[in-house]
Amino acid sequence: MRKNRIIYYLLCAAALAFASFYGGPVSYTILFGLVLVMPVSFAYLLTVYSFFKIYQSASGKHITAYDPVPYYFILQNEYLLNFCHIRPNMYSTFSYIENMYEGRDYELLPHENARYDTKLICRYRGEYKVGIKSITITDFLKLFSLTYHVPEPISVVVAPRIIALKSLRTDNDPTRNSYKENTKIRQFPDAIVRDYIPGDPIKSIHHKLSAKTGELKSRLYYGEERQGIAIYLDTHRISDDEYIYIPVENKCLEIVLAIANYYSMQSTASTLKYYRSGGDLSVRKPNHRPDGLFQVKCSSRHDMEGFHAQVSEVPFRSDTDGQNAISLIATDRDFGTCLVAFLVITGTGKELNETLNELSKSGTSCVIYYVSYEPDVSGIISLQNQIIVPVHPEDDLTRVM
Repeated sequence: MRKNRIIYYLLCAAALAFASFYGGPVSYTILFGLVLVMPVSFAYLLTVYSFFKIYQSASGKHITAYDPVPYYFILQNEYLLNFCHIRPNMYSTFSYIENMYEGRDYELLPHENARYDTKLICRYRGEYKVGIKSITITDFLKLFSLTYHVPEPISVVVAPRIIALKSLRTDNDPTRNSYKENTKIRQFPDAIVRDYIPGDPIKSIHHKLSAKTGELKSRLYYGEERQGIAIYLDTHRISDDEYIYIPVENKCLEIVLAIANYYSMQSTASTLKYYRSGGDLSVRKPNHRPDGLFQVKCSSRHDMEGFHAQVSEVPFRSDTDGQNAISLIATDRDFGTCLVAFLVITGTGKELNETLNELSKSGTSCVIYYVSYEPDVSGIISLQNQIIVPVHPEDDLTRVM
């Protein structure tokens, strides 16, 4: 179009020079004819803008990421003129249309319509607009254009997908099994008391009975068996720009769902915990759970549907104090007694390192998934019983995890 416009302006300049030097009806007719092209083109664009209609629809408002849903649009000419060079512009950042060439121009005869049936695919979890965003209308000589913005674009609510993992590459990592027992939870003595055996912990000596009998006696402890896995999700929104935070939040939820789904297939329970803004980090409820620390459980694969629905609604907020919230899990019972703790984070800091250190002391093996456009793991403390996995928002989890 720019090339056509330059040619048009050059022709106008040439016609003006020709009329100035030679005059006569022919030269002025050419000049006025070229000059009239501009208002006629604008009048044509305004006519198309006024009488052009578009209809579009997607199957359902609530869909799942990467789940194709039926979608169609109709371009309608409701006037007596031929409409040429009608080009749809799509919302293409968060979604795309199957087999749709966005640069295609449509031509509509009087009272004619063009219908296109296809599939709509959304990439990320969230609520955003999809389908046709605007229509570019170009005049018949491709000199000028006008943009028609769709007055009622389609808005959808997208849930994150569940990625089925055949295995976790962290399963065979020796650091995960480096600590077998949790010394902090071995607090309750059994009723059995026996003679002291060299090598027994000093703190297991029954001092009162030893003093009474004159012989060293040891109390037996039952260690609490680790069960299930625990997942912590950082719900701090990293930016106010939806083009930045939507892919990151979507990937975080995909990781959570992939982990829970993987362990549900092994009949291992999962507990997700995340902080929701509005609570006071210094206040604790009567059940000793920190105020604002919410949890979602998945006991088996039959619970995955409900777990998926609840995880899809997890809110991310910029006012969520994620760095302080993560310190809550250091003393959380589920993280102290789990087989392995998974931390899905979007940032690092002192509180994270302090929490990892406390979990390590309690014998909890940790896997940290750091989701970021430039994940720099150098700020995360390196401990024996933990694994750090950097994840880009566009990474394929079947390869990363």
